Amino acid sequence: MMTERQQRVCIWGGITFAPLFFVGFWLLAGFIPPPAPGMSAEAVARMFAEGRGRIRTGLWVATGAAPFLAFFVAALTHQIRRIAGSDSPLATAQLIAGSCLILEFIFPQLVWQTAAYRSERSPETIQMLNDLAWLPYVGVVGTAMVQMAIIAIVVFGDRRSQPLLPRWCAYLNIWTALGVAPGSFVVFVHSGPVAWNGILAWWLLCVSFFVWMVTMTWLMLRASHIAEVAESSGTLQPSVG
Repeated sequence: MMTERQQRVCIWGGITFAPLFFVGFWLLAGFIPPPAPGMSAEAVARMFAEGRGRIRTGLWVATGAAPFLAFFVAALTHQIRRIAGSDSPLATAQLIAGSCLILEFIFPQLVWQTAAYRSERSPETIQMLNDLAWLPYVGVVGTAMVQMAIIAIVVFGDRRSQPLLPRWCAYLNIWTALGVAPGSFVVFVHSGPVAWNGILAWWLLCVSFFVWMVTMTWLMLRASHIAEVAESSGTLQPSVG
């Protein structure tokens, strides 16, 4: 069984993703704010040519940050099992969705790396690779939404007098799922609020996900302490209605 120290290591290990990602993706690669989907092939190729070194370095850092999310997903899974029971299929579903989320960070970043790898590629090829990265990077939001829906269901079902995760955590996950949902529309437009650089598809998604990660980190640390006290007194029982 995971000890409380291991649980806290996983929680803090997961939040390590955020600073590493932003250093790589934002400060080094310069992909925040995202380039406009309507950029010409020549402009996209020029962006990759002029920033080739920093883009490759930044994405190398951002790609290295993504596996730290595995710790965060493991901690979430552990808390769900504490609430719903060790054999809960919801915990397994969350684990699978979280694992997919990690790959959804890694593979588009490798596509951008491919675009920057050879400077002799045609502008049209580089533009295609850029599209191939941005569309799933922003547009594949279903796995995160499944994670958040599972957390909400489990929290609503916790009938303890002192729940491991407070009821408002379920509402947070519902609203965060709604906050990232506009990203799914990026495949239909080249500009506007639901384009991959738009106010809804990108900025609302980023803010929602960041707030969710920070808040869930604090809530899991709190839940770890509650569970430690309950387990030491023998009062912790699975409780899903």
